Amino acid sequence: MLKLVSTLTRDEYPFAQLEEFAGNGEALEVAWPGLERARPRPGRHLWERFAEFLPFERMDARASLGEGNTPLVEAGPRLAAFSGLERLWLKNETQNPTGSFKDRGSLTCVFMARERGEPTLATVSTGNMGHSIAAYAARAGLRALVFVPEFAPREKLLPMTLHGATVIKVRAPDYALMKQTVLGLAGEFNLRIVSGNGPIRVEGYKLTAFELYEQTRGELPDYIAVPTSACGHLRGLFKGFRELQAAGLIRRCPRMIVVQAANNSPIVSALKQGAEHVIPFANFHTVAEAITSGNPMGGDEIIAKARAHGWLAEDVTEAEILEAQRQLAAAGWFVEPAAATTLGAVRKLRAAGRIAAGESVLLMLTGAGLKDLGVLEHQPFAVRESSLDALRRDLARWFSDSSGR
Repeated sequence: MLKLVSTLTRDEYPFAQLEEFAGNGEALEVAWPGLERARPRPGRHLWERFAEFLPFERMDARASLGEGNTPLVEAGPRLAAFSGLERLWLKNETQNPTGSFKDRGSLTCVFMARERGEPTLATVSTGNMGHSIAAYAARAGLRALVFVPEFAPREKLLPMTLHGATVIKVRAPDYALMKQTVLGLAGEFNLRIVSGNGPIRVEGYKLTAFELYEQTRGELPDYIAVPTSACGHLRGLFKGFRELQAAGLIRRCPRMIVVQAANNSPIVSALKQGAEHVIPFANFHTVAEAITSGNPMGGDEIIAKARAHGWLAEDVTEAEILEAQRQLAAAGWFVEPAAATTLGAVRKLRAAGRIAAGESVLLMLTGAGLKDLGVLEHQPFAVRESSLDALRRDLARWFSDSSGR
């Protein structure tokens, strides 16, 4: 029988409840007996092949926008040299339909809405999830309601409105307080409001673990580095690996690397300081706007899991984030700053000897660079000008300069 279970105390709640956190503030996850007997089966879509691992009775292909099947690519010599890692891989989630990993969770939100007869997809988001929810609601013929903070980039708001979503920009002292207040309205309005840490979205994020299992033929990397904010993405990946292990399909789970911006590192700071609880951050600024949960509900679970399973944790400064974004772009990947944090983090962990040179590491590239163009004001911008009369001379000069390098 399907149920929701709190992730630390293991208290049980109805699967269909609207509130996505336990009464004591813990995150919830979907649980049911028999997962150890689950097996992949033939199917065109990933969620069809792993249907026995998912809690939905009816999964309609018409809800999909073509999410998943994103590239798993060797990073190449430039990024290997920069990071100091010989076996560095990139999972390019920017290739999802709306440009971020959020689409996997939005698909399962549609499945849930359809099964429960809920006409509205609602979310609180800094941008990526709002864009994704708006797109998937449009695809499914559902209403979309998106609550965003004042700092949400315009590039992320425009697609939401174009998809037909109602977008409400909320003034608040900080994003954590705004999120907590919005989520608290679910019961009053009989509205399922999802955040990045919700149990239904986590069921979508664990699909990435199944996809990596297929792509690597079960030979998973030693570490997976994940930009961490609300914690749902990290939880989903690990839940997927745990379920594969419980089913006897893999021998071990990869160790996760919790990555945050130094200006907002409530979980990484707690792990570095030996604390058991999240250390809240408020009134901060970071270019990594997609990971700005300063006091994530459910963060204590990640701290406990990190200690129990030997995960690593690292934060990166603003300068390190921008440098990592430049390095990724120079190697061919244009990602938003939050996604670039992973490269800066593993470089620091390798330099500190926390990761051995020969260990395999996968970076989750979570969001596309076009989602936050404002940050490019902090990056070099050089465009040469010419004219029809001068073009031959200028091109000759360029070839001369290039050949001399």
